[in-house]
Amino acid sequence: MTIKSIEVDFQTGPVPAAPSVSEIALEAGVTEAQAAAFIAAAYEQAETFTGRCYRGITAGEVLIEVDELTEWRWPRYPYPAAILSEVWSDETRGWQARSVEYRAGWLMLYPGNLYRLTQSPTAPVDPLPSHVVQAVANLALYQLVQLPQRREFKSQTQGDTTLSREALMGIFYGSGAGALLASEVRK
Repeated sequence: MTIKSIEVDFQTGPVPAAPSVSEIALEAGVTEAQAAAFIAAAYEQAETFTGRCYRGITAGEVLIEVDELTEWRWPRYPYPAAILSEVWSDETRGWQARSVEYRAGWLMLYPGNLYRLTQSPTAPVDPLPSHVVQAVANLALYQLVQLPQRREFKSQTQGDTTLSREALMGIFYGSGAGALLASEVRK
């Protein structure tokens, strides 16, 4: 399979209410606005890591051109119920509807065509698995605690208390989110 060019644009639904913004903010010692931003980023990171979309897709479009006959898998799961397919026409200088074979997230694409594929909206995962919520909380909290202004020391002693920080590990390993999300990863 050779992809000549690809552009992807997805708009996700709102960030779920779990984990609690106020609990993450309190535990990390930051504002609720910072905690909410980091929770939203953690959902994106978890979705990228697993290949699954927990917030649902409100709109999605892919522009793709292939060099050879290709069976291509839609990049977001859960897969949409339907895909609208259009092909660019140099003659009319516009998009024209063209049906493509679509089944369970797989599309058959032919060379020499620039496809515009638009997905139907998908619903958010409900209820969210508890291990996904915990992984998102771990990611957000780990990143908030490891902010640059907080890791300016390797060890610090005050009174009879010594704090030390190891070199930063990958956030999925360091936060434990990788282990929590391992069963969610699409093969």
